[in-house]
Amino acid sequence: MKKLLVLLVLVFTCQMAFCQTYDEVINKYKEKEGVEFTEIPKMLLSMALTEADSQTKAVMKNIECMKILELNGCGEAVKKDFLVQAGKMESKYNKLIESNEDGETNIIYVDGDEDSAKAIIVVSADAEECQMLVMEGKLSLSSLEKIMDFMGGEDND
Repeated sequence: MKKLLVLLVLVFTCQMAFCQTYDEVINKYKEKEGVEFTEIPKMLLSMALTEADSQTKAVMKNIECMKILELNGCGEAVKKDFLVQAGKMESKYNKLIESNEDGETNIIYVDGDEDSAKAIIVVSADAEECQMLVMEGKLSLSSLEKIMDFMGGEDND
């Protein structure tokens, strides 16, 4: 019985050692050459919403902070390592979506459940661009589509 308990503790410890949080991934890469890191607090986000419609404002008001890590100016080795490290977040967060088509990888992780999330993490990479977007706050997944539309500029044409 003692051996089984020790084995379970060892397995759990090993699994936790390989978990990555988005902050750990950001901290690992934000100081590297060719990497741009931007943190946007709620105050600045609210200023950016002046041109948004009322639905978008209602959704975005729940975002406390956005963190953007762009690795576009890095070498391929750094980008590949970033994707490996970002993939390790799967054991820490719920993977909502993963797509790999035409050389483009997109992964959306959620820190929470389907009704409410503390953070939504979007990892996107292709041959030229590689980035991670983190939205922290009290978010519902039903609002994710509206947030992404606003961020992509589709509502602002």
